[in-house]
Amino acid sequence: MGQFVVRGVPASVVQDSWWLDSPGDRPEREDGGIAKGPWSAGGGLALLVALADVLFLDYLPGVSLAVFALAVGAVVCVQLGRVRGMVGPVVLLGLSVLPVVEYVQVLSVAFLLGGSVVALCWAVLGRCEDLGRAIRRFLGLFPILGLWQARQMAREARNTLRAGGAGAQVWQSWAFPVGGGLLLGGLLISANPVLSDGLERFFDAGIRVERVLFWLGAALLIWPILAVAVETGLLAPKAGPNRPRRMPGLGINAASVANALILFNLLMAVQTAMDAVYLWGGAALPDGMSYAQYAHRGAYPLVATALLAGAFALAARPFLHERRGLRPLVLLWLGQNVALVISSLLRLSLYVEAYGFTYLRVHAGIWMGIVAVGLCLTAWQILCERPNRWLLLRCAVLGVAVLYACCFVNFAALIARENLRQTERYDAYYVCLLGPMAAAELAAAPHMAGCEAQPPRIGNWREWGFRADRVIRSLAVATEPESPHEDPRRG
Repeated sequence: MGQFVVRGVPASVVQDSWWLDSPGDRPEREDGGIAKGPWSAGGGLALLVALADVLFLDYLPGVSLAVFALAVGAVVCVQLGRVRGMVGPVVLLGLSVLPVVEYVQVLSVAFLLGGSVVALCWAVLGRCEDLGRAIRRFLGLFPILGLWQARQMAREARNTLRAGGAGAQVWQSWAFPVGGGLLLGGLLISANPVLSDGLERFFDAGIRVERVLFWLGAALLIWPILAVAVETGLLAPKAGPNRPRRMPGLGINAASVANALILFNLLMAVQTAMDAVYLWGGAALPDGMSYAQYAHRGAYPLVATALLAGAFALAARPFLHERRGLRPLVLLWLGQNVALVISSLLRLSLYVEAYGFTYLRVHAGIWMGIVAVGLCLTAWQILCERPNRWLLLRCAVLGVAVLYACCFVNFAALIARENLRQTERYDAYYVCLLGPMAAAELAAAPHMAGCEAQPPRIGNWREWGFRADRVIRSLAVATEPESPHEDPRRG
């Protein structure tokens, strides 16, 4: 009977066994010093928790989010203690906070959080290599790192007391005095009404249960950021075998790609011909169907079709050299899909002309433009024989850049302004529900006098936002009474 030999630890176990590392096995920092451990981040944690209390408790989020993010970045820079490799992360953090300075919304907060995480991992590593792995590792550590290191510190403190070191001597010297002093102080306070009333007023004014809970929550969220800055080895990838994984074929080969391209191009040609006749040629539609209905039925499904077309082109790309004529068929397929997206934009414009703008229609138009550019990039990738990574990177940059630009557009005001230009087509109820950011446009429209749109509220400097400030200033100008002008002919 042969001997059973275990030749190594599975990669998944190695990757997930970070919590088994002992404190003595911590790696050295890049600057040559040993990682300081979790205790050294306590001062920065206390400072940031106090700042979070001042900025966020009892206030709506506004420019306070940007101030806090920059403060966290400053503390991380101080804890890292180096300048090398910090320019890129600082610039990225600055770009990440700009959207929330403009307007606090889901998209701007997403850019703030995402950009801050990337900037943190970039600053800790000091380079761009292995940045993706560091981000994944930080996101995996973030939910539990605070509780795990609190348990680790408690264990170290307990071991120190058992070993009888300096900490044990301090505890033995001060445990009884502190406990007895607290008990005696409680008795004295209960016997002294001046002290008891003063403490009651202090606790009523400053220390509330929700404030203590806010401190604990803020500390748990801030601690992982400071911990990886102090102990940079937390983001170091664990060693392990990297075995290539083959994706399932799903029945895609040169023959199936050729047959699919012929069939798909024929089907797409039918749709392209119908759009050419009805949308571009101006032919009469069947009885009972308007151009708006024809546009609405096809605008969104056709965009989904174009996305599937791009995915199919990526899947078919490895087989283009195996059979002659596949590349022209793929380019024809992509060209027809670009025309399809353009016709979808035309459909959407016809529908908007009939029924006006909405958030969904504006977002759909932006999405259609992104899809069209992405398909053009796919065609260019095939022509130049670029790898799929080249295409995915540029599509990702395109999508992120468009979303980042959207953070600085007041879509509520844009929708209200465009709809109010055509008084016969707009939905007054929908326009009235566009919210505070459309208050200036609604106030300037005489036929919307019955719509009580609430203006933006900035109760404190922490809640200030650039967009809200612009709307408030526009409202002040719109509602300012006109001053009488004197007749210059009077003598």
